[in-house]
Amino acid sequence: MKQELKPLIAPLPHMREGRPYGKLLLHTFQIMILLSLVQVVNTQTWYTGVVDIEYAEGLPKGAGMEVELEVDQQSADGSIHIDGFITFMQWQNDRNDTSIPSDSTDVEGNTMELTPLSEVQEDVPLLTKIAPALAVLMLCLTFFQVKNRALIGITLNLLVLWIVISLVVIAPLGYLGGMDFGTGQGQDDNRESTVHQSLTGNPVFDIFAGEFNYEFVNKGYDLGLVDESEFDDVVANPPGEDHRSYIEMDGVAGIHYGAFVVQLFWAWVVLFLLAPITIGFINRVAIDKPQLL
Repeated sequence: MKQELKPLIAPLPHMREGRPYGKLLLHTFQIMILLSLVQVVNTQTWYTGVVDIEYAEGLPKGAGMEVELEVDQQSADGSIHIDGFITFMQWQNDRNDTSIPSDSTDVEGNTMELTPLSEVQEDVPLLTKIAPALAVLMLCLTFFQVKNRALIGITLNLLVLWIVISLVVIAPLGYLGGMDFGTGQGQDDNRESTVHQSLTGNPVFDIFAGEFNYEFVNKGYDLGLVDESEFDDVVANPPGEDHRSYIEMDGVAGIHYGAFVVQLFWAWVVLFLLAPITIGFINRVAIDKPQLL
């Protein structure tokens, strides 16, 4: 009878037999994505914020304004375009500065601390350099079948997720965080010149294009155009859309992310979330499946 020969050198305790080629291929793709991210995050636009409003009814009908903010790793450049400037100025000349005390109350002490955009612009490029290094380390650990490497993999996945969150959420909010709105600007802060305002709108999402817009319509009555004899009646009840003080404004406010931000999001979903789960599930099924004699 033939006797099975045992290996002269036993495998190291921290290594397993065979190569997980599926995982090695996955980590290779991850490294390629993260290396390309290092360059594009410094050269391409992160997002573009747009606000486009136009007066559809009332004395300033036809006037409008478009504000665009383009943000990248080094700067945040804004531009303003005004339509119907003469119509707008005519409206301002015809109205007065009449206002009434506002019903809204300011809540002090509950303001949220927002990370300034300048800090986000410094942190994201640093994180994009750390991520490829972790991916290379993960590839080496997987090649040598080192146990307990899952902790490094989880850290890498969370790091990439945090980069996505920084670009999609923290950076846009960071522009507001870098502003100094100030406090106590004066008594006019607690007064309003428009009554019976109503704001209606609906969000429009295109997750594949990376565009998020909010279309809205704002209606109200300008007290600066109300005659003194009917002032109290207008404040008490809306006089109707035919009244001289009625104003309606249509607008769109949105944010359009750069192409690489959208691609990074889907890369994280596919390569850092779904693919590892799928490979792990397949390997577990292969281990648990009984061998046929």
